[in-house]
Amino acid sequence: MLPRLLGVMLTFQLVGTAALAASPAPDPDVVTVIASTVSTRYPVYAQVEPPVAWGNARPSSCPASDRLWLKAAFYGADVNAIRAGMSGTFVPASSGRTVPVKVCAKFGLLRADGGESVALLAASPRPDWANGMFGTVTLIGPVETLVSVPTRALILDGGRWWVLARTPAGDVPQEVELGPTRGWQTFIERGLKPGTRIVVADAYLRFHRNVAQSYQAPN
Repeated sequence: MLPRLLGVMLTFQLVGTAALAASPAPDPDVVTVIASTVSTRYPVYAQVEPPVAWGNARPSSCPASDRLWLKAAFYGADVNAIRAGMSGTFVPASSGRTVPVKVCAKFGLLRADGGESVALLAASPRPDWANGMFGTVTLIGPVETLVSVPTRALILDGGRWWVLARTPAGDVPQEVELGPTRGWQTFIERGLKPGTRIVVADAYLRFHRNVAQSYQAPN
């Protein structure tokens, strides 16, 4: 059973072109971050609907009124990322076969549970699905170039995330904004550039040691 099936929104998954998001540096305690090309995937629960289910709400961007279509719901920030024309796949729970699909419209109306319904059509004229069939549809988001770091290099302090950047002047705290994770790596949305050398060994202890050394007691 899929996690959070009733809530529909599942955890992001990431696919990258780089085999590793950080390459070893000569210092075993430090890595040099590099950029990876990644695309975000949005997997949600979906169900095949009959043509009559359109009612009077069929968007003009979904002209195939005589075809079965797929209905899914997205929540929160995911809704803003969904666009007409996005490609994806639908995997029925009963067969496990993959059906290529495309988003034809967002309905623009909030459901009772706070989600927004999205309509999808099969990319082929004769898809391998049937009315009432349910499963998981996964949409593939835009490709981004991000840097990532070993998750163990991240430091949470004061409600904010940091890494220790290794510079000629010493280790310097660098605030970062986290993105999704993949395995033992965490993607960084903001705050870190490719080529930056960061501390991974005992990063948390070194960070607080630096903070303590820089602290000056009030007179």
